[in-house]
Amino acid sequence: MNSLIQQFFNIEEKNGDVHFHDVYFLHEQPSWSWEEACQKAPQLPRPWFELSRISSSDRIEFVSALWLDKLPYHPKSYPALVRFFQRLDDIGIILHRQSEEEFFTVEMVYSLADNSSFFRGLPPCIEEEFQRIKAEIPYDLPRDFEAFCRIHHGFGKLSELGLLTIDEMVEERENVIQSVLEANSILRSGDTLIDPNLLIPFYESFGLASYQCFYADWYPASEMGNIYLSGIDYTVSDITDRRTWAEHLAFPTFVEWLVYYLEGMTLFV
Repeated sequence: MNSLIQQFFNIEEKNGDVHFHDVYFLHEQPSWSWEEACQKAPQLPRPWFELSRISSSDRIEFVSALWLDKLPYHPKSYPALVRFFQRLDDIGIILHRQSEEEFFTVEMVYSLADNSSFFRGLPPCIEEEFQRIKAEIPYDLPRDFEAFCRIHHGFGKLSELGLLTIDEMVEERENVIQSVLEANSILRSGDTLIDPNLLIPFYESFGLASYQCFYADWYPASEMGNIYLSGIDYTVSDITDRRTWAEHLAFPTFVEWLVYYLEGMTLFV
C-alpha cells in the first residue's frame, strides 16, 4: 500500500484532527474469520473477504479479471484498463469507522505503485437499488454504467467519492434542475438547447457543484452518452464536433469517461 493510503486512513491525532476512530486493513488480520469480519461490517461482501486472504499480486489479478469481464469491451478503453491495473502495487479491503458507535464502512482501495494517488470503491449495488432509480428516473441507464455499479456502487480518487450512488444520483438530478431554473440559465451545446430534465448526474467534481451527466437526448453509440455541466457558469460540453468531444468532456460511453478519470483526467493515448 502506498504512503498516501497510510496517511489518509489515519487514526493518530494531529492538530486535534482524527481522520478515523478505527481502521483495519483486512489482509493484515489473517486470524479473523468471516463471521468476525461480517459482525463488524455487515455489508462486507463475502468475495471481498476471500480476496483479503490471498496475496497482493493475486488480488490485483483477480480484480482486474473481474473488471475486464464485467465491463463491455471497447477498443480504446480495454487496453487503458489493462494499463491501470499494471500501475498498481496492491488492492486492499479496508474497514473504517469514525466513532465507536458506528458499524464499519467497507472499501476496496487501489494503490498506485508510483505513490501518486489511490482510488476507493464501495461494495456493489444490489438489484433493489437499480429498481429504485428506474422508478425515479424514466430513462434506461447505460449498460456499462450498470455493469460498473455491480463492481462498485460509489467510487473515487483520494478523499473524494465523486462517482455517485444511485440514491445520490436521484437527489443531485433534482438539485441540478432546480439550480438551473433558479439561475435562469439557458443550457446550450453549441447552438442546441439542452433541457436540464434530460441530464442525469453520475459524477460530481469535488467542491465545484459541477457534474458529469448522462444526456438522455444524445446517443452517439448504442448507449446514452455523457457530457459535463459546469455549476459555475452553467455551460455544458459542446457535442457538435466529434473530433473535440474528449476535449470538451463529452464521452460516447461511460467506460470511456471512466478511463479518462482513472488516467488522471488526461486524454486517451
